[in-house]
Amino acid sequence: MTRILTLLWIVLFFGCTSALCDSSVTLYLDDGTAENGFRVGDGMGHTILFEIPSGDWMLSSVAVYGKLGPERPSEIFVLEIWDEDLNAISRVTDRADSFFSDEFGWAVVDVPDVQVSGLFFISIYEFGGIYIGTDIGPATNRSLLSTRNPNRILEWNLGMYQQNETEWMIRATGSSPPPEVAGIRVLSDVASPDSPATIEVEVSDSDRNLKSATLYLAENDSHKVIWSEAWDLVGGEATVQFTWPGTFYQISSADSAVSPVLSYEVVGVSEDFRSLLARSSPCVLLMNYGETMVSAYAYFGDDGNLNGLIDISGRVHYVSRDVLNATAPEAEYFEYLVENVTAIKDETAIVFYNVSAPLGSGRLSTSYHQPIVLSRSPLFNFRVRLEELEAEPGDYVPIIVVEDRAYNAVHHPMLVRVRRG
Repeated sequence: MTRILTLLWIVLFFGCTSALCDSSVTLYLDDGTAENGFRVGDGMGHTILFEIPSGDWMLSSVAVYGKLGPERPSEIFVLEIWDEDLNAISRVTDRADSFFSDEFGWAVVDVPDVQVSGLFFISIYEFGGIYIGTDIGPATNRSLLSTRNPNRILEWNLGMYQQNETEWMIRATGSSPPPEVAGIRVLSDVASPDSPATIEVEVSDSDRNLKSATLYLAENDSHKVIWSEAWDLVGGEATVQFTWPGTFYQISSADSAVSPVLSYEVVGVSEDFRSLLARSSPCVLLMNYGETMVSAYAYFGDDGNLNGLIDISGRVHYVSRDVLNATAPEAEYFEYLVENVTAIKDETAIVFYNVSAPLGSGRLSTSYHQPIVLSRSPLFNFRVRLEELEAEPGDYVPIIVVEDRAYNAVHHPMLVRVRRG
């Protein structure tokens, strides 16, 4: 337990995710760490293929991780943007020493705002003067070699460097029109389990790529977010009704309890086992005594029992015997535990998010609750439960966050209050 806590506090952060902040979006394929640098010549360039998040996208800058070579045949580099048909749609030509130094670092090159759609290429031709940072590991095959006049993609031939293990450290930053909150109405401002508070929100998006609208409710004095409800959206306009029954969620084990935690109704689940996967809570799994951290979701049944732990890549780390019986009744649970379950008693912990809304900021800040160590048997759901409890009487501040599929997120703090009666 001490080892898990130590690791957790080392990596504790306060910040925002795409769901909790709005800004320009940066597209990248690398992991942020350069194993080495690579320089190409003979008129070849480092090229990387990106796909825009959604709709039409305005590219504003390109970041290149690199450094100057000790001997430079040319002082000039050329950065080009190509559309998916390899047509150049933007070009920047400048001195390399205006952006790069003798040490590796990120060089940000502003490009004349250029609208891209679908797939597009970024190419840098450094004429032998710049080493481009190279991320070595499992790769996407979207880091390429190219040449100009005519523009074309070259066959990969870099000796020991395989294309499926090589990513150029080149990133693209851009934006698209953000969504808007067009109107808000408080239909009922007093909340109780029998008569929920109700808020109606109208949202719109000019490029018609709405993704979601989420309500966060923060306690007026402590600023802790005690409740959240999310709706998936499509298209350019939507009207959403949020309801709050005056409650919050707590997650408890045989040894501890944490609250408030965010919990969401699961949609799109088959009726055959909907009651087993009724709600989910975003979390972090600490595996192998905390040596490995994995972003995940914890799934709970109508009875509050923990029935699943699935990471954001879709890998299943635990399902309960009830879920296995419902989905694969012929399977033997003990064999399944041995062969498939990676959440291990006393070696795995779940960490849930603790969200707050700093006074007057209209933003959300994320930290962590204390870890819940899985100290009981998986046969009995690790004795981890989700409980819905009544909130304390008082005032609560609603915050609406609307996202589109281009990763824009708009916060709308409200001047109104809802009350727990």
